[in-house]
Amino acid sequence: MRTLLVIIFLVSLVLGYGYYHAATHGSLYVSLVELSPRRSYETIRSAELSFLDSQANFLARAKSDPLYGVIRLVHPRVGDCVAEERAASSSAAGPRAWQECFEAQSTWMAGWIGRTRHLDIKVDRCDLKRVPVTVRARNDEWWLWWVPLRHIGGKPYRHFSLSLSIDRSKCTVVEYTSPGS
Repeated sequence: MRTLLVIIFLVSLVLGYGYYHAATHGSLYVSLVELSPRRSYETIRSAELSFLDSQANFLARAKSDPLYGVIRLVHPRVGDCVAEERAASSSAAGPRAWQECFEAQSTWMAGWIGRTRHLDIKVDRCDLKRVPVTVRARNDEWWLWWVPLRHIGGKPYRHFSLSLSIDRSKCTVVEYTSPGS
């Protein structure tokens, strides 16, 4: 009986840590694309975003990478982690610096992203204010964090995402409807 209680306690401890880590750490994917008659579906590479809560209070800012269009959050202290990410593959200290930067960003972001209700978006000369957004959250892997396999396991993160399509020629947010719908 004592062995069973110890096993239950250890399993609870392992699963509890996974849930805690997923609740306090996050990752964000933002899809921002051009959708217009001229450019059917193209990643926007020149955007600046401000995340706002329901009262239009500023939460954070982000910017798109000019080469790939990836939206990167800008942490108030550690920045966007681009330099650390590049150095991770070219120096011995690089992976540790990138991990520390990512850790700071993931805990910081998990604290405010759920309150996001609007974005201010600046793309070229187009300046959109208080665009309503819905941030989707997924947290379905927290209980697998302890599995020692390459594509499963590892510390769990809550995954957040949002998608927007913009017609720059009209400076509007547009709904994307896939063909045949």
